[in-house]
Amino acid sequence: MKRTILTAICLLVAAVTTPIFAQQTKQHEVKAGEALYSISRSYGLTVDQVRAANPNLGEVILTGQKLNIPTTQAAQPTTAQPQQIIILPVNETTKRTEEQVPTPTSLQVSDGGTNVKMMYEVKKKETLYGISKQFGLTVDQLLAANPEIDPDKKLKKGAYLRIPFTEEELIAMQPVVEEEPVVEEKILYPVNLAVIMPFGLNEEKKTKDIITMVDFYEGVMLAMSDLKKEGVSANIHVYDEADIDSVLRLPWMKELNLIIGAKDAANITKLTNFAEKNDINLVVPMSSSATLVNNTRNVFQVNQKMESDAYNRSFELFTSLHPRANFIFVNIAEQTDKMDYIVRMKNFLNKKSINYNSVEFKEMETITDVLAEGKENIIVPSSSTKTAFDRLTKKLNSLELGAYDIDLFGYTDWQAFAEKSPEEFKKYNCTFFTTFYYNPNSTESISFNQKFRNIFMRDQFNTHPRYGMLGYDITKFFVKNMYEQGEDFKANISNLESNSLQNPLHFEHKNTWSGYINNALMLVKYNSDGTISVKQM
Repeated sequence: MKRTILTAICLLVAAVTTPIFAQQTKQHEVKAGEALYSISRSYGLTVDQVRAANPNLGEVILTGQKLNIPTTQAAQPTTAQPQQIIILPVNETTKRTEEQVPTPTSLQVSDGGTNVKMMYEVKKKETLYGISKQFGLTVDQLLAANPEIDPDKKLKKGAYLRIPFTEEELIAMQPVVEEEPVVEEKILYPVNLAVIMPFGLNEEKKTKDIITMVDFYEGVMLAMSDLKKEGVSANIHVYDEADIDSVLRLPWMKELNLIIGAKDAANITKLTNFAEKNDINLVVPMSSSATLVNNTRNVFQVNQKMESDAYNRSFELFTSLHPRANFIFVNIAEQTDKMDYIVRMKNFLNKKSINYNSVEFKEMETITDVLAEGKENIIVPSSSTKTAFDRLTKKLNSLELGAYDIDLFGYTDWQAFAEKSPEEFKKYNCTFFTTFYYNPNSTESISFNQKFRNIFMRDQFNTHPRYGMLGYDITKFFVKNMYEQGEDFKANISNLESNSLQNPLHFEHKNTWSGYINNALMLVKYNSDGTISVKQM
């Protein structure tokens, strides 16, 4: 496990000495709540010195009264002391205990504060009890304003006592303020996050898998940078999946709010158990296991396994956009045929009472027998490979079917080679549904790729999906929403939409005792004018 160490930095601010010279005369206007003692202290004088400058001063001073302040002696120079700021070394494998954390101390200075009404000179044989009764106070209130007085000793004649305002006087002095409705401000706490993926830190050779995982991490970092600009606060720890056992023993791991990882099935199980035991949200980015979230209330599965509901939602949307279409299935007869997909779509069309026809690829010349003029003819090949796509489009081109409106409907796999066959994708308005989509033409993708290149001095590895974007989308969605929603995050999860670059995120419970599955889908269409339409479901 790699350690991150910050070098200690010391910033010293040089001492500055500034002499302050006394003026010959000065007047002070008494403010509400001020006492002679506190005024004297504020000028570094004694009460006797102020009284000597004001021979006609009585026992009580009044608000607005002007006092002469003696300034015949220069005040002593004041010196600003050096200030030292130290950033201590940080080690990811250690943590300070509570005993090591310095406890702040508070310096209490009692001069009566603004609660002092006046200074009272003790007369011969006077007691604390008698003086307190004279001013409508208790002995405890008088002692609280004069903590230096020993209650067990007699008062000395000529000593001064601070006389505080009574509670009634303080209430009477308060201005009348109309109460405003109390608005409870939501307290936002930083999200504590750990990313645990196979970064191959101990591997000498950087394989494709390792590079894509580094892309994922760098996408996480770009998301954190953007979130910081939005005012979202988070603390992030990043670990190599190879060290997962020792990582999960680190004491602060139990304090996390969110873990993103892992890739290996056995390690996903370890993280799932850890997250459930410590009530931590776990996001699994890549596994499409159908049982991943079973009986695991804290797990979020990003990569959903395509099941009947997902297929039916996709077919529903597509057919609603083409209500009068003529559907034709072409049997390519490859080993990689998607017969399960074809059977599902045919069953859906049968339930919706939508007619369709089937044609063998080796008999494509007969396709004109089932094509309809004045209608959209949707052709669905039985295979998702580039070879099958090329064979089909080449055959369609050779048949010169210009009198017919022909579109192709197919598979997620098509986006992997769409850039290599741009003319065919435009000509046949190729459409497919997918759980992720990298749109090379979108301004968001272009901006992200440029930022990635500028910061990391290279491009993302050319895969589908782009793992840098995957890390970005997951981090942006979870950290932002967990920071803003706080304890309401899970309760509101089904209402939270993502503004994703590549991987739309919309989570629902698989069932009442399970975790959460991302059920977001997109319908992607390459238009004849060169644009790309994306509809999220």
